[in-house]
Amino acid sequence: MTITRTLICLAFIVAITLAANYSMSRYQAELMDSATEYVELMQDIPKEFGPWKRTETSELPWYAVEQLKVSHAEHWTYENTQTGDQVNVSFLIGPTGRLSVHTPEHCMNGEGFTIREGRQREFFPEGGSQADGDSSAKNETGDAFWRVPISNKISQDYQIVVYYSLGTGKRWWAREDPRNELANYPFVLKMQVEAVTGTDSGSFNAAREFLKDFLPEIAKVYADTDLEGRYGK
Repeated sequence: MTITRTLICLAFIVAITLAANYSMSRYQAELMDSATEYVELMQDIPKEFGPWKRTETSELPWYAVEQLKVSHAEHWTYENTQTGDQVNVSFLIGPTGRLSVHTPEHCMNGEGFTIREGRQREFFPEGGSQADGDSSAKNETGDAFWRVPISNKISQDYQIVVYYSLGTGKRWWAREDPRNELANYPFVLKMQVEAVTGTDSGSFNAAREFLKDFLPEIAKVYADTDLEGRYGK
């Protein structure tokens, strides 16, 4: 009798486990299908717009892709044909948690660079987005990015200005705690834009000017997607 009851319990546990694995497999397959759509749309991101022209394209190294567990990641260089200024753009699609914790402050600080000052939130109302309701937005509307100035430890004559944000393609958020605040999203898009500028805070910022022109183009590409509608609160 005891053996029979044990076998029944084991069979029940196995059945539950198999059902759970099946449900998880279907869930992961649905996520892959959804992420694939966003990856495919990356090919529609324009190589030329306004004064900007893409001059280089490369994929992230396999070990970086493996570490981040991203669905896809590319690195582009755009040049302003009028001024000659260049910006480097990293565009990634992958798990929200992974992309949330890898920030320039953690990845670049100490690797020959130093963080000049704490990150600041900056808004780009030209991006075509609406306010995201973040209480720290101070009534600003538009896409929000973190801006971080980073200096080379050897040369103090210039700095790298980095903008980064997580979003849906149509909207971009600079959240204080994205890993928890965006936990309901199984995947997100991440964009990081870097440009070299002078150490004077009033000097020309090519990265900022690039984003003003680039964000409306990204919004057009992802206009028919609904990541926020499916998973947003």
